Amino acid sequence: MKRICGFITVFVGMFFLFSVAWAADDWESITAPVKVFEEGYIQVTGASEEGQSRYRAMRAATVIAQRDLLEVLEGLRLYGETTVKDGMLRSDDIRTTIQGFLRGAVKCGDKFHSDRGSAEVCMRLYIRGKGGLYDIILPLIKENKLNPEQRPYYKPKLIPKVLSETPAPTKKADVVVPPKVKEATHVSEAKPEVAKPSEITIVYDGIIIDVRAFQFKPALVNTILTEKDEIVFDPSKILSSVLVERGCGGFTTDPGKAKALLASWGSTKPMMLKGIGVVKMTNAKVSVDDAAAIYVHDKKSNLLAQAKVVFLLK
Repeated sequence: MKRICGFITVFVGMFFLFSVAWAADDWESITAPVKVFEEGYIQVTGASEEGQSRYRAMRAATVIAQRDLLEVLEGLRLYGETTVKDGMLRSDDIRTTIQGFLRGAVKCGDKFHSDRGSAEVCMRLYIRGKGGLYDIILPLIKENKLNPEQRPYYKPKLIPKVLSETPAPTKKADVVVPPKVKEATHVSEAKPEVAKPSEITIVYDGIIIDVRAFQFKPALVNTILTEKDEIVFDPSKILSSVLVERGCGGFTTDPGKAKALLASWGSTKPMMLKGIGVVKMTNAKVSVDDAAAIYVHDKKSNLLAQAKVVFLLK
């Protein structure tokens, strides 16, 4: 009886190890743009033809994976309707930078099927982080070589005063809706004055832009605009180190994940803003009141420099 129990234990253990090993080789494809920007990397698996030696099969699978990585990368949006491929065709700087970046692809696994003489190779390209795409193209972003479209930056001529009687949010609220702003009080355009700290009862330190009603697409350069096409938020407002780690904020289709992502970045009181439109698929528009709220609370929490912005997609 003891021998039977021992045999069963060994069999179960071997089955478990085999299952774990099999699962480890089951690489997930990360190629859909929303998924790529959400996870922070592109991941593909290249498969060779059968009837080859180990070396030739591995080499062939690697070449196929590299080709697939380039295809996915070229399909990502730079800004608006312009893809990475479009940017490479229009700019020598972008083409040279992207070609150099592709050499930084890393292998995330491989396996050789000796019975078939074929191989599979998993490869990954990081979008964020040290050595990732944002890190590589940072000089291009800072020199405004990715997005040639010039728009004025938003700076309210009339500085709003946030309502001081706004009640504190209840514990049940998942996200906090920004308070309405009073009718703006006139101040000098040369020296605008922001509302005093005593006038702000709640300081919001993150933004969730709900653009589920529109065809909004994640890109390397996403912006928030006013109704007059003034820039409220773009990469120029983000600290370089933060831009490398987070890009132009986060993207998700789940409100709960949006809040959780902001929380992981240190945001404790995010405000939910509803987009009123989208320009060229990558630029979210907000109302005048919401633009004013972002301006006022950014002065207190520096949320834009920290890219504490999440776009909620459908």
